[in-house]
Amino acid sequence: MPNIMPITCPACKATNDIGPNCRRCKADLQLLFDLESQRQALLAQVDHALQRQSWSEALGHLATCAEIRLDAEVLQRRAVYHLLRREFGAAWAAYRRTTGV
Repeated sequence: MPNIMPITCPACKATNDIGPNCRRCKADLQLLFDLESQRQALLAQVDHALQRQSWSEALGHLATCAEIRLDAEVLQRRAVYHLLRREFGAAWAAYRRTTGV
């Protein structure tokens, strides 16, 4: 099972590791947990596409992940994508962005 990041409740700002309701205010967070699960599945698909060298598929999944949430996980995979394609300048730029997210 993927490691789902804690969800911050938009209503009360409490951190929630499990759902579907906020531990503090009981707001329904199921859609946020579902979105994070979808993102984790997409990251796994990126990894699989990179292993198969399906560059356009990997890049498409990376773009979708970034739309959901751009973080170090996405930027690290983007750096790997560029490294595997021998695009060293782009890989370095993606790697450097991981510290600034």
